Amino acid sequence: MINVSPSIVRAATPDDQGEIWVLLRQMHSEAGLFPLSETKVQSFLTRILHPETIAPNDTGSRGIIGVIGGPTYLEGIIMLILSPLWYSETIAMQDMVNFVREECRQSNHAKALIAYSKFMTDEVRKAHSDFKLMVGVVSTVRTQAKIRLFRRQMTECGAVFLYPHDDHSQRANGP
Repeated sequence: MINVSPSIVRAATPDDQGEIWVLLRQMHSEAGLFPLSETKVQSFLTRILHPETIAPNDTGSRGIIGVIGGPTYLEGIIMLILSPLWYSETIAMQDMVNFVREECRQSNHAKALIAYSKFMTDEVRKAHSDFKLMVGVVSTVRTQAKIRLFRRQMTECGAVFLYPHDDHSQRANGP
């Protein structure tokens, strides 16, 4: 039996990168819809964990990673990207990753990660009142349970669908 950490989210540091990769690979193994591009993921991680490497004239995405646990064993992660949607210049906070290790799911980690994303959004809203957080469920594992969790926390504003029907879709409506 694992001793689960308190559900306290902290900002990730470069020292967390190894364990972040462990969680990202587990998440992808469990619910990834497309092949994992480690090069692309590493690019995002570098931008977030080492923002000082971003050129001053680079207007690309920025981000925040919140984690639960210590650098030798992370139990949960949320990665938020600050970027405009494809049709707008308005920057929004968009969740890219929200994952809790399977052996740590009987905790309050998922709710703590959602609360962290809302807290970070509220911090930005102090200076930019029109700033919004967008969270989605793109998963074929326990999809309905995840949707119910988010529905209790936020306003629902859409859905995501996958075509063609494949083996992943069979798991979409699990408990």
